[in-house]
Amino acid sequence: MPVPIDVFISYAAANERQKDVLRKHLSALKREGKIRTWHTGRIGVGSDRDAELAVRLDAAHLIVLLISVDYLAGDAQWREMERALGRHNAGRARLIPILLDACDWEGTPFSALAPLPANRVPVMSWKRESEAWTAVTLAIRAAVADFTYRTTAPTLMDTTAPTRPAHTARTERTLDTSPAATTLPAAGAGRAPPPRHRGRARASTAARALIAILVLAPFAAVALVIDRFTTTGQTAGATADAGPADAGPTARPRTPPPRTVTAGEPEPRPPRGP
Repeated sequence: MPVPIDVFISYAAANERQKDVLRKHLSALKREGKIRTWHTGRIGVGSDRDAELAVRLDAAHLIVLLISVDYLAGDAQWREMERALGRHNAGRARLIPILLDACDWEGTPFSALAPLPANRVPVMSWKRESEAWTAVTLAIRAAVADFTYRTTAPTLMDTTAPTRPAHTARTERTLDTSPAATTLPAAGAGRAPPPRHRGRARASTAARALIAILVLAPFAAVALVIDRFTTTGQTAGATADAGPADAGPTARPRTPPPRTVTAGEPEPRPPRGP
């Protein structure tokens, strides 16, 4: 359960009755464990009144001023009001003026604050004071709830969800777990690269081609020399095997000269084999 907040009630001695009535109306909040009240009437005999008052005032979260003619006329209450207003302006406490009876409070340092009751009609001027105190109590309940929310609401440092860099969110791939599960391409995939990237891609391709040429050029030269020597040797061997009659690309086969046969001379027969 949240820790109850401290409510400091600043009042004049002449308004003791109104202070007690307010405490009775705040008893429901006290039983709920939301507030605990303190006032100068609780200072023990023999205690240092100013020191304990300063400690209690500096520890309070809500400071209620019961404004009346007697309150504005008392020097001790005026000092309490100035100290409380300083803590209010510093954002360390919330100051709530409550108008008890008709008085000139417009020129006071706290006149810029919205007093209770909300209609600015003093409590003692209502036909039924209980209705006025009920309206005041409901407003204090709302102030307590607002103060509790502000002190217990999570801040940015309490969040545990990790944040991802913008470039990661742009380039990550999203996986779909549906029956027709497909992997969505990264943002920007399939689009033509910008002109600056095109120039870089062309330069990279040209550099790779140049490196390939420089690496393969010696191997190509060696292969060309070997091929030339092989072709020259084969040509020379073919010419030697063909003989003089076959020399030249247009050489014709040699034929024996025709033989003259005399009339009546028998035609020579070819020799028989063994």
